[in-house]
Amino acid sequence: MYRAEETLPPPTITRPPAAKKDDDIGAQRFFRIPYVRPADEYRSESHDKKQGMWYAHFDGQYIARQMEIYPDKAPKLLVAGVDDLNMCELSLDQTGLTKKKGAEILGKEFEEHWAECDGVKYLKEHANKLSSKFLQKRLGIVRK
Repeated sequence: MYRAEETLPPPTITRPPAAKKDDDIGAQRFFRIPYVRPADEYRSESHDKKQGMWYAHFDGQYIARQMEIYPDKAPKLLVAGVDDLNMCELSLDQTGLTKKKGAEILGKEFEEHWAECDGVKYLKEHANKLSSKFLQKRLGIVRK
C-alpha cells in the first residue's frame, strides 16, 4: 500500500517575475555612418554627390535622436516624439547597424557633435514632447 505522500509530485518552486523599475532604461547605443542625400543618390557625376554623416542614438531598440551633417548645409537634428515622420523607422535590430563594422561610436563622440550643432538647445525647446525615457530622465522630466 502507498502513502499519499509518495504519490504526490515534489513541490515546485515558482518565483514571481522580477519587478520592472520605473527608471529601467534600455541600453544606449550610438552610431555613425557615411550618408548621401537621397536627392544626390542617383546623380551621374560622383563629385556632385554630397556625402555627409548620419548619426543615430538608440534608446534600447528605438531611435531617440538622429543627426545628418553635410559639409555645405546646416545640421539636421531630429528627436523622437517631435520629428518621428522624418526619422529612421526601423528598430536597431532591423537596421543592421550592430553588424556594420566601425559604425558604432562612443556616446561621448555623439554628444560632442550633438552639442556642437545646438542639440542641447533643441532638446530643451521640445522637452515636453520627447518620447525617449532616457532623454526625459536626463532633462528631469517626470511622466506617468
